[in-house]
Amino acid sequence: CGNCARHCPAGAILMLPSQPDDEDSPRIPMVNTERCIGCGACENLCPARPFSAIYVEGHMRHKII
Repeated sequence: CGNCARHCPAGAILMLPSQPDDEDSPRIPMVNTERCIGCGACENLCPARPFSAIYVEGHMRHKII
């Protein structure tokens, strides 16, 4: 749905086609690990149940962007 990408405070999530050669294929979230601050906002906002469509492992220390 793109909820994670819209609410990411670091702009670290892109919604890309699940099949790169087909622009009309369902979009899936891809995380830019260099930009991700590990806050977990995307995971908590994901409406997919019972399992989130995106998972984040927090950092020991948050990065500053």
